[in-house]
Amino acid sequence: MTKRIILTAVACFLSFVFWFKAKPWIVDPLRFQDVNVWLWPVIILIAYTALLALSFLLLPKLYRLVAVVFNLGIFLIFFGVQEIVLAGGAIALLIQLSAIRAVQNAGDNSLHFKFVPALKPGISRLLTGVFILVSFAYFLSPGVQASAQNKELPQGIRKTIQIVVGNYIGENLEIQNPRLKAETNNYIIKQVTTFLQPYFKFLPPILAFGLFLILQGISVVFVWLAVLLAFIVFWIFKTQGLVKIDKKPKEADVLSF
Repeated sequence: MTKRIILTAVACFLSFVFWFKAKPWIVDPLRFQDVNVWLWPVIILIAYTALLALSFLLLPKLYRLVAVVFNLGIFLIFFGVQEIVLAGGAIALLIQLSAIRAVQNAGDNSLHFKFVPALKPGISRLLTGVFILVSFAYFLSPGVQASAQNKELPQGIRKTIQIVVGNYIGENLEIQNPRLKAETNNYIIKQVTTFLQPYFKFLPPILAFGLFLILQGISVVFVWLAVLLAFIVFWIFKTQGLVKIDKKPKEADVLSF
């Protein structure tokens, strides 16, 4: 009983810390050059998904549901209870429930327990659920909504353009020219803004969906890191006698004709 409560509590605690650390990053997620903004959320996300997937594998149904509901509750506390947030929470809840089912099916329906096949599908779905919540939160962030209303590019996109232009000029000009760089930045930003004028009302969903695609595209790295961390924790549990793998006879359906 105690070990189950501790595992659930740690997973819930990491959920709280993740959303606490991720909220400043979600406001402007394109600050990739600012490592301090996104590094800790990434580390905590990996630890959180690893332990949550382990709880799906090891804990009874009630404990698993507590961890999932707590995660969604913390998300709503940090980002408010709005219709769009509730919609994202409902989608994430369905995905996390499917993650529970995936982990349980992989763990229960195998003749020989294999750790990676048991946890990898669940961790992948957990990350997808988290990325959906992040995208919905980004959709409602003040910067994105203000950009749509004021018909201006978000600060993160402007900085990205400046970095790309600066690198291009630096690679193609032997002599650094700060004035040329600034003029080029302003010109490109102005041209992009002018082109997007009729479409700024669609900017929030486009940016949110784009962020989701970016996160989903790099999620394979997070999945394997989370699997590795979960395996280390599982190995520690096993060596300490907290987890046992028992062999039991199973009945199987055999077709004959």
